[in-house]
Amino acid sequence: QIGADGSCLIMTTEILRSMLYRGADLIRDIEWVIFDEVHYINDSERGVVWEEVIIMLPDYVNLIFLSATTPNTIEFSEWIGRTKRKPVHVIRTNYRPVPLSHHLWAGLKLHSIMEGKQGFKPSGYSEAAKALLPASARAAAENGGTGKGVKTCGKGGSASVKPSSVAAKPASGSRLSSWQAQGSKQDWISLTRFLEREGLMPTVCFSFSKKKCEELANMLRSLDLNTAAERNLVTSFAIQTVNRLSPVDSKLPQVLTTVEMVKRGIGVHHGGLLPILKEMVEILFSRNLIKILFATETFAMGVNMPARCVVFNAIRKHDGTQFRELQPGEYTQMAGRAGRRGLDKVGTVIICCFGDQPPPQVVLKNMLTGSSTKLQSQFRLTYTMILNLLR
Repeated sequence: QIGADGSCLIMTTEILRSMLYRGADLIRDIEWVIFDEVHYINDSERGVVWEEVIIMLPDYVNLIFLSATTPNTIEFSEWIGRTKRKPVHVIRTNYRPVPLSHHLWAGLKLHSIMEGKQGFKPSGYSEAAKALLPASARAAAENGGTGKGVKTCGKGGSASVKPSSVAAKPASGSRLSSWQAQGSKQDWISLTRFLEREGLMPTVCFSFSKKKCEELANMLRSLDLNTAAERNLVTSFAIQTVNRLSPVDSKLPQVLTTVEMVKRGIGVHHGGLLPILKEMVEILFSRNLIKILFATETFAMGVNMPARCVVFNAIRKHDGTQFRELQPGEYTQMAGRAGRRGLDKVGTVIICCFGDQPPPQVVLKNMLTGSSTKLQSQFRLTYTMILNLLR
């Protein structure tokens, strides 16, 4: 605990619940409780904790709930009103101060698939699909366009492919579907050079694996994105940070690698980093001294670190039980990092396509234009809760 007697305390819902259970003196002094990212109520394991806290908080405590991705706001507010027997004021904003521009990165170019709230653009998707075709097939698709089919040849012999079905259903099987292919070192260097050239930095690149974040950062070992002056600023700050560690800890491979990377304007941010390194990366990113940051999904939750551009390395993640595509709410939460208020006129979101076809159009359209997951109660009555309330 740091500053436990402060006038504003930041804690997890689990800590607040244990305070309520044991009747801590602190509860008598609380006037307001702010629940940030309240859509966490949907979490199958932790959601029940949020509901318990809301139910058990004394009537004199005022509540504020914040979320960017809650479609059934009125339904949720009515439940709060009934539970706490108080009027609930809903303040809703249906527009972004900085609009987003969504693109596919295909054939070393950006292909716009959605601008602001204008709706999905199939023409941009078709251009991206065409850009990913082999040169011979692309020429035939551009010249022909009759739908008779294009003759392509590979290891398994020849096959007939209709231009109109290029981005059809991905092949099933144990091998990665072609649209899920991961980029090579050269692909990532080309993309980074493009972002630098087009003035789209600082950039956050989301990857759904800690290992993958580090692999991608290591692919850019040959790049230096900082000027000499910026490099000097980063070096002095990194020395100050490392000096806070013990001599043994300061020689850890993770510390040495991270310090070397940030000097070149490249950063990594995930749950496996030492807390002091995470803090260093966040401070340097906020000062525009890290130009491209490879991060996991947690960077989009509760960390106020907007960027000019957001890149998605993939749109599939493992949710603890299975691999699946991103839900609209998850995509909105991460894409929302793009666009800095007062600095950028538009936020750029890029979905990488390194295979020979883009993700299925249905998947992309649902992800970009679908509604967020509705809040659903995860409440379950447990013996622990009953015994604690009786006590």
